[in-house]
Amino acid sequence: MFIVYDENMNLKPFPNGMLPLDIYIPSMQRERNTSSMDGSDGIIDKGYVFTTRPPSVDVGLISQDTKDFRLLRDVAFNFFNNHDYLYVSETHQKGKRYKVTITESFIPERLTQEMAIASFSLEMYELPFAESIGTTQDIQLNGIDTDSELWGFGMGLIADDESLIYTHETNEFRIYNAGNRPIHPFQQELKIKVTNAIGSLNYLQLRNKTNNTLFKINEAVTDSQVIIFDGPNVTSNGLQFLRTTNKQFIELEPGWNDFELTGASRARTEFDFRFYYA
Repeated sequence: MFIVYDENMNLKPFPNGMLPLDIYIPSMQRERNTSSMDGSDGIIDKGYVFTTRPPSVDVGLISQDTKDFRLLRDVAFNFFNNHDYLYVSETHQKGKRYKVTITESFIPERLTQEMAIASFSLEMYELPFAESIGTTQDIQLNGIDTDSELWGFGMGLIADDESLIYTHETNEFRIYNAGNRPIHPFQQELKIKVTNAIGSLNYLQLRNKTNNTLFKINEAVTDSQVIIFDGPNVTSNGLQFLRTTNKQFIELEPGWNDFELTGASRARTEFDFRFYYA
């Protein structure tokens, strides 16, 4: 069983007579980068990237008669093809979503005049990873309820109160990434907001000591500034601010990430991101 959402994460109810039977999630496909050197045996391994992960779904069609079947078939075509992309989620793992689109044609297999099964492949849209429906600020505001639609088993969540805190007002703190994939702000969602900076005279810097990534603001920051790192975009009170920084960005590792804020006696730092899963 599976659930379908539109581009805005609104639930798409299945039309009468259309049943979501099953969803199949494959492992991700990897592409290894190699090169060779003239006069040298073997190949040079340059690592790999994840390229795609095409899920597939089975949908049942149950109509009143053969004439009604054709109407239902057309409704099923429109249900999946009327969007640039959709989100699908497994019924038994509701907290993870897959951003997909349909590129292949599919023909329902008639079992009787009134019944058919449609099996077709989906293409992952953009990244090949599953991602959490909820974000870390959902956890910050509401905690984790495993009975909700946002969180569930198999998502890397741990029974540690510190792992539920994603807004800090101290200069040393930890951020927990429950996903099993690193997070790069140019590829995945990562928003960091810095406000209420006190005692900043010349600069303000935030460093992830776990992987040594950092951003630095090369001037004093006041308590009236709202500085937002949202992917590759950096703003201060809504105005472009990248040129005032070192033009570097925070990245996150799976699990715990240890942070240090310098250049101010204190500031409020908020992290808002999704978890990503191979």
